[in-house]
Amino acid sequence: MMPTNSFTPDTAQLMQTERLTMRPVTTDMLPELHQLFIDPLVRRFLLDDEVVAYEWTANVILTSQESFEKNSYGLWALQQKNAQPLIGFCGYWRFDQLSYPLQLIYGLLPAYWGKGWATEAAQAMIAYGFEQVGFSEIVSAADIPNSASFKVMERLGMRYWKREDVIDYYKLER
Repeated sequence: MMPTNSFTPDTAQLMQTERLTMRPVTTDMLPELHQLFIDPLVRRFLLDDEVVAYEWTANVILTSQESFEKNSYGLWALQQKNAQPLIGFCGYWRFDQLSYPLQLIYGLLPAYWGKGWATEAAQAMIAYGFEQVGFSEIVSAADIPNSASFKVMERLGMRYWKREDVIDYYKLER
């Protein structure tokens, strides 16, 4: 299913950090977002190394738009200030198959790894979650071998919470 244009970025907050412009994902970002999701290094942990179809990415955008309309949260595209290319995403996503379904997630193109971009985006997202959405806690999780994501979570002030199968959960309480 292709995303509709009923959702507009105006219905969700545009965010700025020191180095980033963050805006809700929209249909016009589909080609760039799909390239990010199918990057071999990105999908290694994010998608269990599965190469996803273009339609899968379109559905992610549609689901995010619906989440913004219903819940005031979803996925934001990350761009460097004054630059057009999408470098990643950050936001809140539901994984209904997991014991703690609502999670803070983030992903970046490999060229932007190790430079603080994920931490910067996630800090803005945590502030948004607590201040705008009213969360009392924020949870993030990653596959156990994904040590880089755990370092980001720790820099955010999150603490190890629990392990389930091959996933470690971290939590930050308000």
